Amino acid sequence: MTALLLAALAAAYLALAPRSPPRVRFAVAAAGLVAWLVPWGSIRIALPSSGAFVAPIADSLAAAAKFPPVQGASWLEAGPLLGYMVAAALLLGIVLFVGDWLALRRCIRRWRAGSRDGDDLRPLLPRGLANVAAEIRIVADSNVAAATGWIRPTIWVGDRHTGTRLKLALVHELTHARRRDALWLLGVTVVRRLYWWNPLVAYLARQAVLMIESTCDHESAAHFAKKQYVAELASMLLASAASTSRLVATARTANLDVLRLRLLGTDLRLRVHDVALLAAVGAFGAATATATVVEPMRIALPAFVLPDTPAGAALATLLRATNTGDSDVLTELLGAYTPQELQLPLPRDAGRVRVVDVLHSEPLRIEYVVESRGGARHVGEVAVAVSAGVEITETRFKALP
Repeated sequence: MTALLLAALAAAYLALAPRSPPRVRFAVAAAGLVAWLVPWGSIRIALPSSGAFVAPIADSLAAAAKFPPVQGASWLEAGPLLGYMVAAALLLGIVLFVGDWLALRRCIRRWRAGSRDGDDLRPLLPRGLANVAAEIRIVADSNVAAATGWIRPTIWVGDRHTGTRLKLALVHELTHARRRDALWLLGVTVVRRLYWWNPLVAYLARQAVLMIESTCDHESAAHFAKKQYVAELASMLLASAASTSRLVATARTANLDVLRLRLLGTDLRLRVHDVALLAAVGAFGAATATATVVEPMRIALPAFVLPDTPAGAALATLLRATNTGDSDVLTELLGAYTPQELQLPLPRDAGRVRVVDVLHSEPLRIEYVVESRGGARHVGEVAVAVSAGVEITETRFKALP
């Protein structure tokens, strides 16, 4: 649920701020994708909830986010069947990703077998790109224009590209290499494949890939006349549409190239309402994540010493059974198998209940104040009869106003 909410927030921003800069939109899309990789159910950060400055952070943030803090170790707690289904889906996603990777390796081997060194093309490049540490290969009889390699990039350019189109292909792909976009595309594809069944992840992955390309287009266009770059890019995309096999093919859409060209002709900048929307989405996302992982922690106080009486001993036994979740002891003490079953004179909050005060104490009766999670306090009373052992005969329990 946490990942779903964060991804939905990211998707909402992308839909409502279509003219914000591609770097900002990519960061938002990437954040929405990363949310699916975080084991939210396994993260717990305990913070003090008492003191003059620190309040119950998780509770207040959860109220702001309009949903209660998420409890539980993980999605496996929803049931074994759901756990097996999600595990099977993730396993299939891994298989699909491995298939993409093997296909890319085969494509690279084919390109290398039919290519030659193209380092002699570096004089065509602007000064800022000529020294990028990347191998340039010219692929024979091809319209390919691609950058591969996660550590040492390789630029693949088909020999059918000539003149301005050749320079554009080199500039664009070397810009990708300089920005290490292959690593970002790898991350996007991993999440997209793991959650192949999730339409929200598919949308964010497409947006992330589009924003990577758009950012590269805007940086590359600075080395050309804008209209010339758009015209040559459109021609090159049309020629190489079927020539490139990419690891991120699953994140691409048929109209991605059209959207790239459209973004090149749009004034992309942060407007006032975009900043306000980004701030709101960021604040709500932070509240959502914090409410999930932060758990209020009461400052430990000295244990209250109960009176050494039969009633005090019975209350201590009830308190210990409640905090440890020992339902068998509670059932026996409260007579659950008799028509006169007694009310549990304690909050049902395992591990969180403690006595903070004793209002009245007699050997066979004790009245006390008990506190549970979040600071809620109640008044309880226990009466016992002493026969062969201690038997609870009466209980009373009510919340303090």
